[in-house]
Order: sequence, then C-alpha cells, then structure tokens
Amino acid sequence: MPNAVAILGLFLFWASLFWLPLTIYRAIRVPGRPKSWAIAAIFAFLMVFMGYTRTIARAQTAGFSAQEAFAWSIAWLMPIGLALYLRALPDMPARRLDKYLGIAALLSFPLALPTLPQIMTPIATALW
Repeated sequence: MPNAVAILGLFLFWASLFWLPLTIYRAIRVPGRPKSWAIAAIFAFLMVFMGYTRTIARAQTAGFSAQEAFAWSIAWLMPIGLALYLRALPDMPARRLDKYLGIAALLSFPLALPTLPQIMTPIATALW
C-alpha cells in the first residue's frame, strides 16, 4: 500500500507539473474571474507542493503517518482539477492543449518514475 500511495502521489505531482505553465499562461492572459481561478490553481500547486515535500521529509523520521502521505498524494488533484475547470470556461486560450498535456503526462511518467524520488527527496530535505 505505501508504494501505491507513493506512485500515485508522484504521478499526480508529475501531471500537475505539466499543467502549471499553462495555468500561469492563463493567469496572465485572462481577465476577471477566470484569472482568480488560475491564480488559485497556482497557489494550490504551491500549497500542495509544500505539504507533499513535508510528508516526504517526515517519512525519513519517526513522525511519519501513512494517512498523511495518502492525504497529500490525493491533494494533487486540487491544482489539476482547478486547471481543468479553467478549460471549461468560455473564451479560454489554448483549450485544446489540456488534452495533449494529459496524454504527455501519462506517457512520460514511466520514463520519469525512476528519477522522481531521487529528485524529490533532496528537495524535501532542503525545504524541511
């Protein structure tokens, strides 16, 4: 179970990372209420990144909790969901790009999986 949670969290992180540049682009280009949603998606990414890296750092100590790891792994759905919500709004730039970002994240994840833990662990240790 912990391995499945770790792989789920890494995959959702990877997918969020793919949508982040498009969300930033939309936050710059779109006025009004959709801009607020795009900014919320960016801040959600940063919030979940901080919580997820804290969980990775705590996994190396005695204070680790599997429930906390699962919660932060699932929390990566928040920035992805907000990015996909933006796609549904009218007059959104680059609407067709979302589908290709999802496919690219899905296909490139097996290639990135061996290196993601080696990258995330030093980042988590440095932050926390």
